[in-house]
Amino acid sequence: MPTTKPHIVEVLEKDFHLVHSKIIKAKDHYLATHQKEVKQAKKTVAAAQKKLDRARSQVVKAADAAKKSGSNAAHNQLKKARAAASLMANSVGEARNIMRDKEANLRAAKPFERKLAARAKALLAFEKAWAKKMKDEESARKKRVAQSRKKAPASKKAAS
Repeated sequence: MPTTKPHIVEVLEKDFHLVHSKIIKAKDHYLATHQKEVKQAKKTVAAAQKKLDRARSQVVKAADAAKKSGSNAAHNQLKKARAAASLMANSVGEARNIMRDKEANLRAAKPFERKLAARAKALLAFEKAWAKKMKDEESARKKRVAQSRKKAPASKKAAS
């Protein structure tokens, strides 16, 4: 028994639905992913900024202690606090750069998201038009069958 090959319209319709579902999923998750990354980067910057603020306050305290005592231990403590504050400032700068990159990616994603939304809308409109066309063709076929049944008895009467 030979296997019947699916009609090209059925294959195209299947491919259409597959592409449509992929576009819908991409639209739903694309922008959200970038927004999530920006939010996470902002949290990282805020946490690093808090650490930097604490480190700077420790530098101030160490400087006051070094002024008051004048001991080498206090000066060494001041150097350590300044080094820690410097490291924190560097990490804040790196976190801000990462956040800027994520925000740039988000800004770039918004037009693409609009394109995805437009494609999804166009595919949905096409799908509705296609369904209407199929329905119209089916009703036209039924009318032709009904008309041919009406004409058949009338032509038999005319032949008699």
